[in-house]
Parts: sequence; C-alpha cells; structure tokens
Amino acid sequence: MTLLQTKPNQTERMKMEVERELDGQVTSEPEAGALYRHYIRRVPVIRKSESCLDVLNVFAKDHRIPCVIYCDEADTPAGLIMRDVFYQRMMGRFAVDLYYSKPAFQFADHQPMRVDIFEKVGTLLEWSLQRPDSKFYDCVLITEADRLLGVLTVRDLMSLSSGLQAEAEEKRELILQESYRHTRNIQSSLTEVRTAAARTNSECIRMREWSQTGKEKLDLVRTSYLGLVEDMTKREGQASELAADASRIFSITGMITELANQSSLLAMNASIEAAHAGEHGRGFQVVAAEVQSLAKQTRKLSGDISQLLEHIQRLAADTAKGAVSSLREIQSCEGYVTEGAQMFNEMDNAVQEVQKSGNHVYQLAEETVKRVERVKDELARMNTGGNSIMEESSNL
Repeated sequence: MTLLQTKPNQTERMKMEVERELDGQVTSEPEAGALYRHYIRRVPVIRKSESCLDVLNVFAKDHRIPCVIYCDEADTPAGLIMRDVFYQRMMGRFAVDLYYSKPAFQFADHQPMRVDIFEKVGTLLEWSLQRPDSKFYDCVLITEADRLLGVLTVRDLMSLSSGLQAEAEEKRELILQESYRHTRNIQSSLTEVRTAAARTNSECIRMREWSQTGKEKLDLVRTSYLGLVEDMTKREGQASELAADASRIFSITGMITELANQSSLLAMNASIEAAHAGEHGRGFQVVAAEVQSLAKQTRKLSGDISQLLEHIQRLAADTAKGAVSSLREIQSCEGYVTEGAQMFNEMDNAVQEVQKSGNHVYQLAEETVKRVERVKDELARMNTGGNSIMEESSNL
C-alpha cells in the first residue's frame, strides 16, 4: 500500500493540520517513522551458519526478496547481501566449487546504510541520495534500538519521495485555500475596523463641537460671573460709604440738637428778661417765644432725622453684610467655574487625541486592506487554478 493509495484518507487529516497551523494551534508531532513505516519490507535474516547455497535457495523460493540481512549473535544487523550482486558473484564458472559451501556472511556488505526509525524522512532521503554509485541501489536497513525492522528498496524510496511530493503539493494547495480564506476574513475584519474608525472620527468631531459649545457657554458664564462680582463689590463699597455718610450726618444732627437746646435756653432767658422789662420788653418776649418754638421744632426735626438715619444705617449695614455674604458665595463658585473650564479643555484635548488615534487606525486599516487585497491576488496567482481556489474558498 503506497502513499498515493491512502491519499484520500490523508486529505482530511492534512486539512485539519493546515487549519490548526493557520489558527496558531500547536499540532502534535507525528509518530516516529509514520511516513515510511508502512513501506518497510520484511526480508530473511541469516546467521554465520548459512552457506552461499542456502542464500541462493532463499532467493530462488521468492523472486520478490530483494536482499537478505546478516545478523550477529546479538541480533544486530551486521551485513547486507543484495540479490543481484550476489547472483553475479555466484554465476562464475567455478563458483559452485569455490563459493557454494562457504558461509554467506563473508560475501555481505558489512557497512550497509542503517537508519533508525526515529530519523526524519527528509534525512533518510538525503542520506540515500548521497550514497556512492556502487551502493546507490542497495537496500536501506531500518532499525529501532539496533533491532532490525526491515529494509527499504530504491523503488520504495522513490515511491516515498513521490508520495511526499504529492502530499506536499496537496498540502500547498490546502494552505493556499486556507490562507485565502483567512485573508478574506482578515480583510472583512479590517473593513469593519476601518468603518468603526471612521465612525469614531465622526463621533469625535461631534464631541469636539459639543466641547467647544460648552466651553463658549462656560466662558459667557464666567464673564457674567466676573461682572456680577464686580457689581457686588461696588455695591458693598457704596453701602459702606452710605453707612459712613449716615454716621457723619447723625453727628451733625446731634450738633443741631445741641444748638436747638442752647437756643431754647437762650430764648427762655430772653423771655425772663423781657418780663422784667415790662411793657418795653414785650416785643422782645414775642421774639423769644418764637425762637423757643423754633428750637423746639428743630429738636423734634433733629430727632426725626436721627431716627431716620439710624434706620438708614441699619439698612446700609444689612445691605453691606448681605453684599459681603453674596460676594463670598459667588467667589466660592469661582473654583467650580475654573474647574469646569479646565475639564472642557481637557476633554477637548482628549477628544483631539482620540480623533488623531482614530485617524491613524483608519489609515492603517486602509493600507492593510489594500495589502491584504494584494496578498489575495498573489495567493490566487500562486495556484494554477486561481479561480477554483476562490470558488472553493467561498464555499467553505
């Protein structure tokens, strides 16, 4: 049974191996000698006791036997007797008398090519091709721990090489098909990435617009806030000035009250003196009475003014206190306004970075999509049936 006969069964295996390799999965190592184990031929083994006539009889019984192997007492293969070479040696005119009774191991090649079953098939073929012409057609002994398993003929080696080439070609086609399929999937994914990057860029533009609008509105709030702080500061000063003016006016009303008291006292004294003057002081007494009445009205007016000024002072003090409290409340919001402006600036910078990264991703995706497209075209050209690859891949 040859490799070509088992090829249909190996196709699925190779396909699974190719898929695992392309998917990055680790595939298990094949069994040692698995690629050429079923090519190994079992051949007769001779000992020192077998004569050349015995070997000739073995060859005569089965013409399919290519050789016999001489093994020593430890069952280690120690010599190779090829059918054709041995026949040529035994066909001489005096061969019957000279050789037939002699031990056959003396005519064996005691340095045959031996290959362990664990050796790679590539190494096996390489060593076989490097043999000298005199041994090129000799069988290759296959051993396992120095124990003979069998031999490989030149025909077996050629069949093995041909089978490996056919398997390699089939695997190449499978790799091309799977690579094309994976490349197409990559192209689809990159297209989605490119679309997502474009969408991200659009969203970044919208976010920047919102950020700019929010920043402008916050600048207006900040301007209004600064104007309000200035106005409240001005009103606080005006209230303080009003309280000071009211205090000064209050002191003046005190002086007026004192002057009114003095005028009343003088008018009283003048009235007493006018009474002493009798008829002559009557006119003066009228004047004194009017002065005393004027002083009384002045005291009353001064008292009213004082009460009014006290009320104005209280209002001015309350106004100043309220203005100071409001100013402090407004000033406490300055940190929030400043922090809000800083956040808008940071958000705008972050959006710019995201937009820059999105544009970079979009450009990379665009370039990669073009490269993948070229790879797909190259994969199609690498196969002799490029159209069939695409058709088969599209059906997978």
